[in-house]
Amino acid sequence: MKTSVLLILILGLFACLRCQATDIKDPGLITDHTVSAVGHDFYRLFSDRWEKVYPETITISEKPSARWGSWITIKIGQDVLYQILLFPNRRNFNKEVDVAIEKVSEKLARRQIDKALLSTGDLSGDEF
Repeated sequence: MKTSVLLILILGLFACLRCQATDIKDPGLITDHTVSAVGHDFYRLFSDRWEKVYPETITISEKPSARWGSWITIKIGQDVLYQILLFPNRRNFNKEVDVAIEKVSEKLARRQIDKALLSTGDLSGDEF
């Protein structure tokens, strides 16, 4: 009994060693890494108005500051697509979200063109 349990544990360990971690690549997934009310509102409005389906995960993160507001960053992987400083008073908030959607759409289109034109076997992944 003990040997069979030990054997199952060892086989499970070897199976786990062969598994590799991969990035989540759900098309159209927008993840929320915001912490303040301004950041959450920006994420909700951005994700409600976002209409494109992109094959990679878009991440919206935030660095809040009590003095200056919230520094919002929109990224795919390690590539920064757009950054903006939002103030707590939320003046022109809807306009800022619309500008963010427009700029991110432009960057994604440029990114797809770059991938198509620069897809060589020399560089892969995050290599420069």
